[in-house]
Amino acid sequence: MADNPNKRKQGQSGAPGAKRPRFQAHFKNTISTTPSSKAYPNDEVNVACFVRAHENEIRALEAGIENAKKRLMRRAFQDVPRDMRRRTASHNPRRVPGRLRTRATREMNEDNTPKMRGKSGSGIGKGTTAWLRKEGMKKAKRKPRKRGSDKEEDGKITITETISGDAMEGVETAKVSHMAATKRKRRPSLAKAALVPARFRKRQINKCWLPTHMFHTKRAHMTPPNEPLWRFAIPITPTLKSYRLTHRAATLRGATAWDMSYISTIGLHGTEGSIVGMLRALHFCSGVDEESWEDSRKAKKWKNGTRTWEGWLYEREGKLPKKIAPVTVIWSAQGPNDKAKRKVFIRVHPSAFLHLWNEVLKVSKVQKPNVAVEDLRFEIGSIEITGPGATETLCSALTPIPASEGHSDASERPEAVWKALAPVTNLGVLPHDVLLGFNVTDPRLHYPPRTVEVSQDASSQSQLMQTLAYWPVDDSQTSPSIFNRDVRLAAGRSLPSQQSINRRKGAASPGEYPEPRSGDPVIPVLAFVSRSSNSWTVLLPWKCVDPVWRHMMFYPISTGGNPKYGGLTERRQIYFERSAPWYPGDFPGTAAGWTWELQQRIEREKEWLKRPKGKRIEWGSIDLGKDRKGEVGNPWDCDWERLLQKGPAVADDQNPLDSSAPFRHLPSPTVLSLLSHPDPSTLSQYISIPHLFTVKITMVQRGHPTDCARIYRLPTTDSQLRKKWLSLMPHSESTGKGPIKQRWKQDNRKLPLHLQRRALAASLLDPHKQDDGALKAGHPDYPAVPDEEDLIGFVTTGNYNLAEGRMTAVANMHLKSVVEDGKKSPPGERRICIVRNAGQSLGRLANMSEDRAADGQGDFVKSPIKLSGAQLEELTHDILEDTVYNIIHDIAKSCHRSEKLLRMQSAATEAETLALQSMEVPSQKGATSQSAPTATTDAAVYDNGRVFLKGNPLKTTPNITCPHCKQPRLMHPIMGKGMQEPDIKNVYCNLYPWVQRPGHDIYGNPFPTDMAKSKKERELVKKAEKNNAGTPNSQDADVIAGEGNGPQNRKTTGISTGGKPASYIPWHTCPNCKRSLLITRFAKHLEQCLGISGRQSSRNARAKLIGQNGTGSGMSNTPLGSRLGTPVPGSQSFGTKEKRSSPTKKLGAEDDDVDDNETPEKKKKKKSSYIKKADRERMAKEGVGPLKVKLKSKDSSKEGDSAQRKSENGEGKRDREDGGDEVPRKKIKLTLGKENDAANKDSRSSSNTAGGSVAGDGKGESK
Repeated sequence: MADNPNKRKQGQSGAPGAKRPRFQAHFKNTISTTPSSKAYPNDEVNVACFVRAHENEIRALEAGIENAKKRLMRRAFQDVPRDMRRRTASHNPRRVPGRLRTRATREMNEDNTPKMRGKSGSGIGKGTTAWLRKEGMKKAKRKPRKRGSDKEEDGKITITETISGDAMEGVETAKVSHMAATKRKRRPSLAKAALVPARFRKRQINKCWLPTHMFHTKRAHMTPPNEPLWRFAIPITPTLKSYRLTHRAATLRGATAWDMSYISTIGLHGTEGSIVGMLRALHFCSGVDEESWEDSRKAKKWKNGTRTWEGWLYEREGKLPKKIAPVTVIWSAQGPNDKAKRKVFIRVHPSAFLHLWNEVLKVSKVQKPNVAVEDLRFEIGSIEITGPGATETLCSALTPIPASEGHSDASERPEAVWKALAPVTNLGVLPHDVLLGFNVTDPRLHYPPRTVEVSQDASSQSQLMQTLAYWPVDDSQTSPSIFNRDVRLAAGRSLPSQQSINRRKGAASPGEYPEPRSGDPVIPVLAFVSRSSNSWTVLLPWKCVDPVWRHMMFYPISTGGNPKYGGLTERRQIYFERSAPWYPGDFPGTAAGWTWELQQRIEREKEWLKRPKGKRIEWGSIDLGKDRKGEVGNPWDCDWERLLQKGPAVADDQNPLDSSAPFRHLPSPTVLSLLSHPDPSTLSQYISIPHLFTVKITMVQRGHPTDCARIYRLPTTDSQLRKKWLSLMPHSESTGKGPIKQRWKQDNRKLPLHLQRRALAASLLDPHKQDDGALKAGHPDYPAVPDEEDLIGFVTTGNYNLAEGRMTAVANMHLKSVVEDGKKSPPGERRICIVRNAGQSLGRLANMSEDRAADGQGDFVKSPIKLSGAQLEELTHDILEDTVYNIIHDIAKSCHRSEKLLRMQSAATEAETLALQSMEVPSQKGATSQSAPTATTDAAVYDNGRVFLKGNPLKTTPNITCPHCKQPRLMHPIMGKGMQEPDIKNVYCNLYPWVQRPGHDIYGNPFPTDMAKSKKERELVKKAEKNNAGTPNSQDADVIAGEGNGPQNRKTTGISTGGKPASYIPWHTCPNCKRSLLITRFAKHLEQCLGISGRQSSRNARAKLIGQNGTGSGMSNTPLGSRLGTPVPGSQSFGTKEKRSSPTKKLGAEDDDVDDNETPEKKKKKKSSYIKKADRERMAKEGVGPLKVKLKSKDSSKEGDSAQRKSENGEGKRDREDGGDEVPRKKIKLTLGKENDAANKDSRSSSNTAGGSVAGDGKGESK
């Protein structure tokens, strides 16, 4: 194999990167052996060497035994993963992967398993009819002849003309037919699917495949080949069990995706006024949401192409027009070249496409100027995905192409914003119905996909929140390329083959994606969020859907797993869990919904007929009570004709597949307004025509509503039966005070929380008490179902709702029957109904959620909750009561916890203090240490560093002790609110309680009430205080002067939290000159000190404008008084003790002749000649060394110069008041030594007598 030159890639046997086989290879029956030459060294038998030599053989033998057991227990198809298994894999070797087919064939041959051959989809061309297949293959190989080459059509005359001229000389024109000579006005035609390959052409004669058909047909149940749904082969449900998986992926973790390419798209092209008039003619959002036509902010964004709008379209004619279908209208953003005409996409369900297409064509002809209409069904595909990981998956599959360099705001473009949306898990945080249009690259170039790195740091989250709040795409969105037909077709035609993609991947570096090229396809996409389905919808060219879909299906989500694929059943499940009706199944009042109902009737009947006779339900034997036998109406139908009292469901001369609906659908908001505020004229108008409306059904106690279940109102003719049904209702439901509530909560609402929990536990442990003794189903006294005249509707979708954890249903009600019941029944009983499944005799109580209509989201409008005055008052009282209770509970809980911690800490501190006091300090260093310290108090036990509490510290520890200073703390303030007089004999901790007293801060200091006093006033006050200081018993007074003797004004002398007088005004230190000033004068001083006000500031400003260098540019050195420039190193003496002064004052004392660039020399510190007293005594005894005394004197010349400069500037210190000159100080050095140095001593002392006198002790300085 390795020597084969035709092999493209030579494999290496020992290569480390060899591909691991996907499935386990076939087990070999042979066991490899090793030579036993080393088993007998030196011709001796050694057991250890023998076992070591045959170790590999022994292990191979054990492995062979285990493999043989596994081989007998597992077949080839059992080694295939569950999601890849096929139903016929056990007897058809072609139903397993290619690597296991040989093994599967061998196993079938060994045990004589009958093998089957695969059949084609049509079943024609195999066996005895093989010759038909051969003939078809021969005809296909023949060269097809051109039509019309043998004979000309009759009645057509062709004329060949030769046009003379320089440009057209010798050119013969084509044949022109007289039939085609007359021009006909071009009419919009329906689109046709693209030509498929020949091997798939016969399979798509009556239907069309979705772009992802090959992916789904191997993994999901598809529609029958001869029974397509809406002319498409649509996946119904995955082959695996997926009910709970779909719920978890769509709500908790992961994502669920659908190929929604069967949704039809209609394109409109024309002026904005014509398109708006066309939509208004079709009653778009009429009656429910008129905001789309107002000049609101949302409507402007919708018309600008940055938002989508979802609503209903109606037929044009009729006083009460019929509903057609819910649609999504998308405007194209207006580009610089599209000033006159605009483009719009209308997305509609395929069941209503033909109906809407005909209405649009009629209205487009009336508009002036006309609106061009085109069918884009097979040009634009779509993918819908929902779940927490939906945004992350799309951000990985759709890699935007960076915008051109001409855009300055690249960070605000849709391409940049799209990359930042990966961390979004809840689509509710995005703007309402937001839309983004951009171009992406081929996702196959980034396969296999990698998990998107999501930043969780604070800066990224803050940036994401800012993007979601401002949403810059509203100003930077340009016209999406998907609205251009040429770009759409070019994207599909330029897709490279998978083989070329694989070659580029092989040429790339290991672990790296291929480098982008200029010829790579540009795929236009349009992504928008749908609030009605809470999902992302991506529009892209038809042929580009499959690459994006496969990238999404194999994307590893950051939370684990891959996105799930769903079918039609899973889509209905998502709508049902959100209590929203699914179109068209839950809208029998529309033409598409009625057609769906007729098809489901046939299917249910077929399912019933497939069952054996012994397992079929005998509809005629059902006992409904009161001598009533048989099912009401057709058992497998939602028999809406029965409500019209037209006799049987289908007459003999009536076509069972007639698509004309006998009813019309009415929005639930309109029904709510009719029932709450009935208008006779309006009500009669709606009742004259049969109408249906959608509601949500919630089971009160038990029951499992299914499709086609019958819904009855409470009996209207039998009052006793009505009372029996009302007796089964819980107390809160029968009174009609709101939705379902637990009775224990209704009765024990005013009890504390712990008693409410106790009542709840008791109700759960005693189910009989919870049921209030209600009758159970099957009891002889259980009430019978009402008569047929009380039938008001049918259940269209019913099941167990995983989102709510109970049985719910979506049903449609007859408006006339509900209105008649509302007139007779009290308000609390209007929402009660009885549900009975088809084929059963027992009914169950249920609740109709009129205040939360099921189609409140189906109509794409949130239904408001309307409450009466009493209900609103009760609800408000409950909310406020619960809120106040929670606040008080949290405050009391935190205070209790903090107080308990302080008491616990105090108990431990007291025990520790007592233990340390009881310890005896060892008197000698060598004494042995005593035993570990222990102490016992009423609250705690201290044992060698560990503290054990005794009982509740709130009871055993009355006082709080500070753990730092070991002193007791004051429990109450000594002044103000809540004050208590403490025991003056005790010493307390300095951490006092806060004071609450008018006119004082929390520390007890009074707020300043007087203005700042002058210097003379302060001196007078100080003198008065000195005079009063000598008054006897003044310091023992307990009352502050000027205050009363009440408890609020009493202050203890030993304890004070504040103590400052009311005239006290804070002061502050100037950072420049270091002067302490009152805060009332600090601002004015700071302005003058820094030179930013006064005359000097104006001079500085003038100097800055003129300039110091004479150029007048104003960019010269820093002017005078402006805090100067950066000081020259060494120019400031930080170590001196001189007072700092203002820069303006410092500048005046400088000499003009001193160069600014010259660095002053640092003054050297002279060594001190001072000698300590002990050293002097020692030196005097030993007679070693002299004793010197210095007398320092200032230089008179320098002193005079400095005084002269200060006097000239006027900024020096004041002269002495007496005017006398200061006596200059001198330093005299004396030497006291031995007798032989006396002469030197006398000479030195005599030479300095003129400078002053010397102290007798020979130390210090003389002045």
